[in-house]
Amino acid sequence: MNVKKKKKWIKWGIVLIIVVAVVIWFTMISKQTQSAAYTEVPVTTGDLTTYYNFDGLVHATRVQTITAAQAGTVRTVYVTQNEQVRKGDRLYRLEGGETVEADIGGEVTGLYIEEGDVVTAGEKVVEIIDMDRLNVELNVDEYDVAAMTPGKAVEVSVLATGAEFEGVVTALDKNGTASGDLSYYTATVGLGQSEGAYPGMQVSAKVLREHTENATIVKMDAIQFDEYNQPYVFMRSADGADVVRVSVRVGMSDGVNCEILDGVRAGETVLVKSGLSMAELMEQMRAQSGGASGR
Repeated sequence: MNVKKKKKWIKWGIVLIIVVAVVIWFTMISKQTQSAAYTEVPVTTGDLTTYYNFDGLVHATRVQTITAAQAGTVRTVYVTQNEQVRKGDRLYRLEGGETVEADIGGEVTGLYIEEGDVVTAGEKVVEIIDMDRLNVELNVDEYDVAAMTPGKAVEVSVLATGAEFEGVVTALDKNGTASGDLSYYTATVGLGQSEGAYPGMQVSAKVLREHTENATIVKMDAIQFDEYNQPYVFMRSADGADVVRVSVRVGMSDGVNCEILDGVRAGETVLVKSGLSMAELMEQMRAQSGGASGR
């Protein structure tokens, strides 16, 4: 082989080595980029529970609002604001001798007179509320009304105080009221005890919808849907070289986790796209490479 041919072969050999090196480099970068573009999410086993959610107000079931039956001057007031009274206790007496008594037991939540006041017929003078007999009235839309059957257990939370109660649906008013595109119904929930709740307070309530135990579950953001609205997840191929779609069948979801009925098993790992841009992926890889070289 003459010198000219030998130089030519050396030249092409160098080019070939460069091409192979570039291909290898691009392959490595592609795999690293693909790896960085996904986050691994384990498929686990656990319990899932979902609820119907409602809002409403605390109401008093027993209230006595007393108005003056006749005009007169108040001679004696026997009670004070927020005092507990029993049925039959004296409340006040007029100069003419008329004495007014409590028809129910409860708390004096409104006392609008003092001794020496002149009242007119029909004037509101005292209010008593039985604070031990409160209930909750919930707004229920027409799609969830079937869940509010009498006897159904309800968990009630008072928004202002944080007090929580276990209640039971005692009644459902089936005469709905239209609001916008929906009709709403009123469900009454009896409270077992009412400490920390006052009439008029806003509440949130939930009723059990579904519950499953020892389910195969995965985070909701791992579930994707194709153009036919069929669910799937991303997983690594058997050799780990590629990312592939795997069709799954899903069950109930609590908004955070989703039940997997078929397609993947507990102990396996699915992938979630990281959402990083190419520039961010490259920067992340450089940081990881720098950290690795520094160790």
